[in-house]
Amino acid sequence: MTAQTTLVLGANAVIADVCCSVAFSSTSPLKFGQDLGLLWLPLDANRKAVCSPAYLHEPKDWATIDDTNNPSKWQLNLLKLFEQQGVHFLQLIAYAYDEPSLNLPAVELSNVCLLLNDGAIGYDFTARERHVKAAIILEIYQRNGQFKCRALGEASTQGLTSLEKRVQVSLDVRPPNTHARIQAAQQQQACPHNEMRPPRYVQAGETWTGTAFAIDPHHLLTCYHVIESAQMIGIRQQGQPDREAQVVLSDIGSDSAIIRVSDPLPSHIPLAQQCSDILGETITTLGFPLSGLSSQLQVTQGCISGLTGLKDDIRYLQFTAPIQPGSSGSPLLLPTGEVVGMVTASLVHEHAQNMNYAVKFQLLSALLASAGISLENTSDLTSATPLTTPQLSKQSRGALWLVGCQG
Repeated sequence: MTAQTTLVLGANAVIADVCCSVAFSSTSPLKFGQDLGLLWLPLDANRKAVCSPAYLHEPKDWATIDDTNNPSKWQLNLLKLFEQQGVHFLQLIAYAYDEPSLNLPAVELSNVCLLLNDGAIGYDFTARERHVKAAIILEIYQRNGQFKCRALGEASTQGLTSLEKRVQVSLDVRPPNTHARIQAAQQQQACPHNEMRPPRYVQAGETWTGTAFAIDPHHLLTCYHVIESAQMIGIRQQGQPDREAQVVLSDIGSDSAIIRVSDPLPSHIPLAQQCSDILGETITTLGFPLSGLSSQLQVTQGCISGLTGLKDDIRYLQFTAPIQPGSSGSPLLLPTGEVVGMVTASLVHEHAQNMNYAVKFQLLSALLASAGISLENTSDLTSATPLTTPQLSKQSRGALWLVGCQG
């Protein structure tokens, strides 16, 4: 159907029907729900996120999909959405699913064609640069009693993560469970456990564990995938009372999270400040792997075997110390006692051994800065001379906590 009103970049049009249909297509061979994702993000007057977005894999009551097997057409109830407190804008964002752990060709966003209300309004977005991973292509707003839409074209080569700080909400870059390539890759390829994991869906009362380490008297660092979807988070340490923890800030992109407790913690360990030439450096990990078998703190040792993650991802270090499920969130300690990384993933493959990955300390420091957490001078917590593994374990164990989560 030929659109009655064809929008160009920056143009506006009135949406006559508050129950609005939006159909998508692409002239490229990429498919929505398999290669490309879509999300609707409600924003306030300052264009900050009001609530979580509607995704292809997670529709909302105000944004539904006609056919989940063919997610090319949405139904929007604009009246229902804009009646919610604080909603001033609704932005449509198209993005390429990004799985750096998969050895697959990079997917780029080239064009998206929109038809609103069965063709009453049309807009063809075309990326003007190469390697575009995400783009804000439409904005809906209310003015003078009418709903209007504006054609946008704000593109990013960094994907959804480049938008998170601006809109102040974590955006899920991962494909849904129905992503055919993920299912095939899980059978044929080796991937870090947390990078491959689709959004966690849990049953009421389901429990799981991980590791966290204290970085000041009230804050701990752990992995995002450890606390994801948890309705209750608790931490435990032998000889200490159990404590309930709250999430302060989390970042899906780096798989990191800050949690907070009310009562002061007995001990904490320092993040590294500056590290250079650490390839081959000895590291020690402390954590609570396989806590169903043992709740005792476990210590393993290895070295830093690479300065990037899979596909040269600069967010991560590679290390050789053995880890198991439950190790996620464990610190990587240098012989000085400083944390140089946080355990996040392991490559499981019949031809690969001890290929494990940790979030670099620079990203952890940036996350703390984003949360407004300023660490005091921790030079007194570091050792001028290298510590032995028993010495390192004795000095650091009081900062390590078993994290227990319940859905």
